[in-house]
Amino acid sequence: MSALIVSQECRDLGLRAHAILLRGLNIRSASRDLRTVIDREARQISDQFDSPAEIRATPELVRVREIIRAVGVKLKTHPPSLQKLLEFAWKRRTLMSVNNLVDTYNLMSVRTRCSLGAHDLDLLELPVELRLFRGTETFRPLGSDTEQCVHPGEFGYVDAKNRVACRLDSLQADFSKITPSTTDALLIIESTTAHSDGQLERLVAETINVVTRYCPGAAACGEIGW
Repeated sequence: MSALIVSQECRDLGLRAHAILLRGLNIRSASRDLRTVIDREARQISDQFDSPAEIRATPELVRVREIIRAVGVKLKTHPPSLQKLLEFAWKRRTLMSVNNLVDTYNLMSVRTRCSLGAHDLDLLELPVELRLFRGTETFRPLGSDTEQCVHPGEFGYVDAKNRVACRLDSLQADFSKITPSTTDALLIIESTTAHSDGQLERLVAETINVVTRYCPGAAACGEIGW
């Protein structure tokens, strides 16, 4: 059984997604080496772009912004996660520090121009599907104690218990968040038709190499969502 399924309706929109299964994680603070690499990457972004408008004009962000608009979502309310990360790096010349896994996938997000997010595998009911919402799903955002409605026609990741693990590409759920207790995780790389299939396969391989380098003990295998 595939851990991740991408619905045809989302593929028709131009969305693509790959999954990496991570096992044997030791979630802790990011190492000094990892933070050094992140700061260097962020400084390069800050030096590369002259303004947020220039960041939003990159082909990868143009495409994902088109998709978000196509499902009726206002970009001012829900900007893409990649946009938020790149603009944070441009302004601060660093990225926020959370833990070794989150910091690593944020690094890979700005490096690959894809949206990355991870979920505690033991708290999910597989398979997870990238699909358009039907309006019956439950969603409790990260850090919230209350359920929120999702709007039919938006896209996001839904587990086999009809729980939204991530709304759009940027609002993660609280129930599947990565914590110090997490040992296994589902890492999702979301992209669009702005990346070729060959590029995506290389990005998955590169992400596995970087995650296993900065998250000691982690073993990973990748699979294409379909």
